[in-house]
Amino acid sequence: MDQRRSWKSGCIGAALTVGLCSALSTIAAAQSPSSQPASSPAAGELPASARAGRPLVAFDELTFDLGFDAEWRRRQVIQDARSGYPFRDRQTNSARSFEETVGAHGEGTLVDERFATYRFDVRTGWHQDYYHETRAGLDRRDSPDGFLLQYDTRLTLLPAGKVTIDVLASQLDDRVSRPFLPSLDRRRERYGASLLFNDRVLPMRLSFEDTFESLDGTSRQRYEDEQRGARELRYEATWQPTQYHSLRLDYEYNDRREQFSGTDTRFDTVRNYLTLNHVVQFGSDHRSRFDTLARFQDESGDLARDMAEFAPQLRLQHTDQLATRYRGQYLREEFEGVEHEIFRADAGLTHQPCENLGSSADLYGLRQELERGGDSNEWGAIGSLWFNRDNSLGRFSSTATYTHTHSRADDSGSNGVVMGESVTLKDPLPVFLARTDVVPISILVTDGTRRVTYFPVRDYVITRVGRYTSIRRVPTGRIVDNQTVLVSYTYRTSQGLELNRDRVDVRVEQRFTSGWTPYYAGSIQDEDIDRTRFRTFEPRRVNRHRAGLAYRQPRWSASSEYEFNDDSIDPYQGLHLNADCTFFEDGQQSLGGTTRFSFLNFEGTNDLGARTTSLFDAGLTYRYALAPRIEAVATGLYRYEDDELYGITHGVDVSASLNWRIGLFTALLEVEYKLLDLADSSDGSAAAWIKLRREIPLVARHEP
Repeated sequence: MDQRRSWKSGCIGAALTVGLCSALSTIAAAQSPSSQPASSPAAGELPASARAGRPLVAFDELTFDLGFDAEWRRRQVIQDARSGYPFRDRQTNSARSFEETVGAHGEGTLVDERFATYRFDVRTGWHQDYYHETRAGLDRRDSPDGFLLQYDTRLTLLPAGKVTIDVLASQLDDRVSRPFLPSLDRRRERYGASLLFNDRVLPMRLSFEDTFESLDGTSRQRYEDEQRGARELRYEATWQPTQYHSLRLDYEYNDRREQFSGTDTRFDTVRNYLTLNHVVQFGSDHRSRFDTLARFQDESGDLARDMAEFAPQLRLQHTDQLATRYRGQYLREEFEGVEHEIFRADAGLTHQPCENLGSSADLYGLRQELERGGDSNEWGAIGSLWFNRDNSLGRFSSTATYTHTHSRADDSGSNGVVMGESVTLKDPLPVFLARTDVVPISILVTDGTRRVTYFPVRDYVITRVGRYTSIRRVPTGRIVDNQTVLVSYTYRTSQGLELNRDRVDVRVEQRFTSGWTPYYAGSIQDEDIDRTRFRTFEPRRVNRHRAGLAYRQPRWSASSEYEFNDDSIDPYQGLHLNADCTFFEDGQQSLGGTTRFSFLNFEGTNDLGARTTSLFDAGLTYRYALAPRIEAVATGLYRYEDDELYGITHGVDVSASLNWRIGLFTALLEVEYKLLDLADSSDGSAAAWIKLRREIPLVARHEP
């Protein structure tokens, strides 16, 4: 590690030396008399810029800047004792931090703008932190400090040539301060290069990137150390002999190595991922097309996941009104020793005899095989009809869909696996997972990118409702309201389960020219389940209706909705009111607001009792341009939630900022206040930031 750091430090020194010499050569060239106009160089001659006295390394822009950042935070948490003795625990934490930096930014060319362009950003500085904590019988203070060094360089060779080469290098060295714990030395590195072949018929790109991040504890306790690194090689190519025929290939090699603090366990994974996508358009006006997708993934190491997929799809445009489509799919996945295979076939048609009327029909069959249980056969049909038409009052639109599903589980009685089920957590409703008899300890919740893992109790809570399982976000956790997450889990299967499901969905609305829009949406679902050999399954029936009225104007809108949901799991009735308004808006200032109110009355079934829930949100946003270069923004949000299961919640989020730019001087001031008051605890925090920047240009860019 020491050799690696010394080598990187030498590179930084060499880069700064080259930059200083280049700046001196630029200043010297600017003082020399100009030469004759440039002309195209003959073979073996130097470029015209070099013959005219232009330095080999030229700056188009060179700017230094001085920065000062200050931050203040204060947080107070009040917790009532849950035991029989009345006791209230109060803890207050405050933090101050200061950072002074000096940086440089430059852009220019090497030899000639057709040969190479470059840009760099370098920043160094110091930061100081002060921490203070008070609670019953304890008063602590701490004042760590650290050093900052950061650079980011990019070089492009032959930017307009047949072959273009890009090289990048960036590094960050600083210290992570922790209240009342030893600081951590942090290093982030990123190096890469790419080769681009510019061609109309066969463009290609080959790129390599190496990233590394480490946290090293200053104490002898090595369990604080953390290291994460990845090396990625990627090749992309697209063969397109005509505009109606293309074949794209993507290959990715990724070697990821991770070791988190608090454990000696490593997570090392090597992945090879290949994608082929072939597209051919044919027929009258090339409106018919044949797509073929093939994907292969081979992983080795910890938490490895192998995958293979082949999915051809044919779409035939017979006439202007009629089109048919045919699709097949084979998908094989293997994760943690569990193999999962899917065979699927689809056929459908779309018929639109006129602009206002259309229909579609689809028929599919599905076979799912799991190595450890969960095998099933399924077939279904979907039919849709829509009608939209303008009339003297406005526009009428309607949609009706019928779905029939027949499935049979031929399981071995072992646990089945669901990977990456997508659910949206929206307050105040819980979300029920698709499968029954879920094993709670197996639930894994991540964000949409699978890079952030959420934890039970801290970020979400799990509730069993009969054979179903629900997930609800925790207000103090990292999952925000209306966020979509991915849930993976195992579930207990049963032999001989046979299910028939029929569902009808309808939506009708009339949008009047006056701004009024009444609408109705309904869903009716009926299930018929044959009794299994060992367990009894209760069918899930849905009888949901929503009727609403909305009124929209250019600067404000309001809507109301009544919801009746006779779900066999957790039925309820609800009333929803929404409004938003732009109170005033001109070239200098604007003020807008939004509000939402929901009242839900749950009847109570299975393991849930009858209860009511109220939710009220209100927010304001104000913008004011004090001058052409001075802008102020203020926002305020308030939430009130009254749930008979979880108690009363108050939430406040207020922030304001002032952005001021005077010539080359920039000042930014931000303040923020947050409060989350729960039934037995209160968490309030306040923060303020000041950021000052002063640019010192040495070489200014001349815009054409």
